[in-house]
Order: sequence, then C-alpha cells, then structure tokens
Amino acid sequence: MNYFLLVLILLSTSLYANHDHHDWRTDYEAFLSVSYDIPMAQVGNSSLRRPLSKRVDMQFFKEKLIALTSVSDRRSPENLDVTRNYLKTEYEKLGFEVSFQPFGDGTNFIAEKKGTTHPEKVLILSSHIDSVRCKGANDNGTGTVGLLAVSQELAKNNYGKTIRILGFDQEEVGLVGSDAYVAIIREKQNIIGNINFEMMGVNSRKDGSFHVIDCQKENSLFLTQEIRSSINKLGLPINIVKACTDRSDHASFWRSKLPAVVISENFFGGDADPCYHAKCDIVDDRLDYSYMGNILDAVLDATEQILN
Repeated sequence: MNYFLLVLILLSTSLYANHDHHDWRTDYEAFLSVSYDIPMAQVGNSSLRRPLSKRVDMQFFKEKLIALTSVSDRRSPENLDVTRNYLKTEYEKLGFEVSFQPFGDGTNFIAEKKGTTHPEKVLILSSHIDSVRCKGANDNGTGTVGLLAVSQELAKNNYGKTIRILGFDQEEVGLVGSDAYVAIIREKQNIIGNINFEMMGVNSRKDGSFHVIDCQKENSLFLTQEIRSSINKLGLPINIVKACTDRSDHASFWRSKLPAVVISENFFGGDADPCYHAKCDIVDDRLDYSYMGNILDAVLDATEQILN
C-alpha cells in the first residue's frame, strides 16, 4: 500500500477513535509495523493445505459466547461479578481449580490445572473480561470464550507443566488487572510465558490472516514459533501477519521481562472489526467461527507442545 494512502487511512480513524492509549485504533505505529510473510495473493489459499480433524468445539464456543454476552455490558462491578461467576461455573465443570484475585476496585479470575511432573512451571493463557459500554461479543468475548473452548480440550489430558487461565479485569482502563497480577508473581523464573487472547472474530476479507504479536522480543519469539509450527503441522488455512503493539495485557508481562504474545484478528493489517468499542459489538453474522476455530486449534496444539 502506498505510504501516503496509509497515512490518510490512519488519520481518518482518529475521527471516530477515542483518544485512549488502550484504543487500538490510535496506535498508528502498530499500523505502520504490519508486514506479511507471504504475498497477499497466497494469503488464505486453503487449496494449498489439507487441514487435519478439528478439535476445538465451535458449537460449544457459540453457545458460551451467547451466554457470556447476555449481560448488557461487562464494565460495571455487578456485571463483572456475573461474568466471573459464570466463568467459575464453567471452569469448575472442566475440573479446574478456581480462585479470584481482588485488587483495588477490581478482581481477576484465575483457573488452574496442575502439571504432573513439573507443576512449578506455569504457562499462562489469558484474556480480558471487561468491555467498553457494549456487550463486547468480539472485544473480548471471542478471546474469553475462545480460551474457555481451548480449556475444554486441555481438561481432557494431563500435562507435565501447569496451565493457568487468567481473566483480567480493567484491561480497557489501562491494563490495571494484568499489572496487578504480574506484581504478585514471586518466582518469575517459573513462568514459561503468556499467550494473551484478544478479539479474533472478524475475517471479512476471508484471507485467514491474524496477528501473533511479539514485537520481536527475544524471550517471546518461541511462543510465536510454536504457534507457527502448529499451523504448518495441522495444515490450517490461516496466516500470521506481523505487527507490534503494547495495548493489551501481554504488555504487563513484558514490563516484568516475562515472555508473552497477544493473538488477535488482523486488526492492524486492515481487517478490523467495524463494531470495535461500539454498541453493535454483538453476536451476529460478522463473526467467523471457522476462522476462529482455526486460530484456536493452532493455539491449542502449540500450548500442548509447550506443556509436555
């Protein structure tokens, strides 16, 4: 894309974007950081790949997403209590140990499945559970329920290392919940890393592109590589688009020198949700379940490789 055309596009987004550090639309450096590993003509060419059987149950995903978004929004303490209690019920059904971490005027959700041989080693999968004056079906219902759907599969097997699920409160007001959580980690050397699930529902160009954002941080590259390897092994019709942003909860881990990546739809690559931070962020036909299922299958497989 012509550089000056891109600048015009970015400037136009400022007309409707909230001037908030955590509003992805205002992260112009992230838009400029985008690069594709393969020519656009080949992106999403599913004829080149023969995917194996799918594991993540997307009917389960859809049912749980509808249930999660039954409240008007996930901003008030009362509605967030409903959300946390809903997640508590779902994760306890899967056999995870559930707890809460209160901080300031918020509360993080935690669910854990202990490892069998090296339980002290912990891989963290996370999402933020709050939304911005809307039902937040995509931001971040798809990330939160995607994590639940992956956990449904993880619950079926035992792994050597511990898997810890985190639902961060107050991401939308400054990564407050993730900062509060990272601050209480005592033995940081035992944290393998963090894979943070963000909005992943929109694939309007039908090209299968999505982000795994590591900002080329040396200690985090292995997480991207595991996901990339799983995509290739499973023959999934999705492609990683490089970009760099610190506007989600993974950044709290980076500030403490811990490995982390964030996965999301191809937001900075020009395929962002038109209902981002808007009342129309509901469960509707703009959400692509096949696309999300492919992303989740890749992350599930990568997670298992790390845990074993």
